[in-house]
Amino acid sequence: MNKTQKMTSGNRILSSEQVEKVHEYSIELLEKVGVWVQSEEALHVLKKSGCDVEDAKRVKISRKLIEQAIESSPEKIDVFNHKGDLVMELREDQCFYGTGSDCPTHIDINSGERRETTKNDVEELTRFCDALPNIDFCMSYAIASDSPKGGNFVHQYEAMLLNTDKPIIVTGHGRSDMKTMVDMAAARIGGYDKLKNKPPLVLYSEPMSPLIHTDMGISKCFVCAEYGVPFIYIGSPFMGGNGPVTLPGVLVQANAECLSGLVICQCKHPGAKFVYGGDVTSMDMKTSIFAYGAPELNLLNAALSDLAHYYKLPLFCIGGATDSSKLDAQAGVEYALSIYLATLNGCNIIHDCGYLEAGLTSSFESVLFANEVIDMVKYMLQPIEINDKTVPLEMMDRVGPGGSFITEPHTAENFKKTLWIPKLMDRSRFNASDIEKNKDMLSRLNHKAKEIIKSHKGPYIPEAVIAKIAKLVEAHVPDI
Repeated sequence: MNKTQKMTSGNRILSSEQVEKVHEYSIELLEKVGVWVQSEEALHVLKKSGCDVEDAKRVKISRKLIEQAIESSPEKIDVFNHKGDLVMELREDQCFYGTGSDCPTHIDINSGERRETTKNDVEELTRFCDALPNIDFCMSYAIASDSPKGGNFVHQYEAMLLNTDKPIIVTGHGRSDMKTMVDMAAARIGGYDKLKNKPPLVLYSEPMSPLIHTDMGISKCFVCAEYGVPFIYIGSPFMGGNGPVTLPGVLVQANAECLSGLVICQCKHPGAKFVYGGDVTSMDMKTSIFAYGAPELNLLNAALSDLAHYYKLPLFCIGGATDSSKLDAQAGVEYALSIYLATLNGCNIIHDCGYLEAGLTSSFESVLFANEVIDMVKYMLQPIEINDKTVPLEMMDRVGPGGSFITEPHTAENFKKTLWIPKLMDRSRFNASDIEKNKDMLSRLNHKAKEIIKSHKGPYIPEAVIAKIAKLVEAHVPDI
């Protein structure tokens, strides 16, 4: 199906005047309040670019530097699979979907019990995602809790790297983690030149809200920029917690955090492959959780999308996540609304598809369900072609008023091409005597997930490459 969705200027939550206001407030925040920069390398870069860095906790960034950074950032970023094929063009009106990362808990597909996640879970979940047609990229959907201390991100990347050909989005503890993962990516695809020209690797990093650029967060971005690897650097404030409780207030803060990170990275490496965005939502005042299923998240996603279109920057956001601890009606509503709206907004990278329990829990069934929702949303937002083939007047004349189209060859030839045919949604009537037909959605998902796990073997990787990656993992010195 055409990945170009129908989400141009028709779906905007902010007016042009409001976008300008948010931009101006963000500049005022950075010029007057400033940011706390905890990276000596970043402080040096900013000082060299004309910033007053005497007080590292109040580094002020000028309008001129912000405008220069936006100007030097690429409008389009290409991401490849591990075979070297271009599979994700991060540009206007292109949407791609994938999992989130680092769930500490997993619902076992056989027992239904919740347990701590392991490296084996990362391997199996990645191989599972490799089989799903609407999951375009993989993030480590679980934590490798059984890996050596401080080495979980590198071990998670190894588990992903050996079990999918799809692009992989990673995170890490700092510079050492990122450098090792760059080396691993180069080993998998055949060298650093190939990595620079056709990167299958993307970093996810973030500042610490409110308005702190840590050495850990920035140093990873610098490594990526040096090797031509795309990287996401976005704020994750939540309303009433580490950000203002008002929608416009937290939006300005998130935008300022992202823009100041953009300035640091572009001053260090002009043209660095920077992806804009934000993971911004409310703090639930009863539970204090970061609310993934909240309507505030969808509103702020839309507002950040407006800003990304204004800046002409690739965009990263949340979709397909729920605060429910199980795959139930609440999860269905929150998955569907967030995926639909993120797509309608034109978000390029839509992550966290399949999250349960506000990002704490993973399951095969939840990712499979998100895959089905994405398929439906893609259908709903595909361009509609109106021409002589899609409006068959000659045949309609032959059938005539009161006739039937079900026996026409045109129907047999075209219904599979034009109708959305569910894989897991059930449209059958209730039948008290047929237990199989009365299975609920979760049972169907569990059955189908087990079939996929059994049948999909993952990519072929030469033993020499596997051994080289294993040596890099073994030699890795963690940042912590």
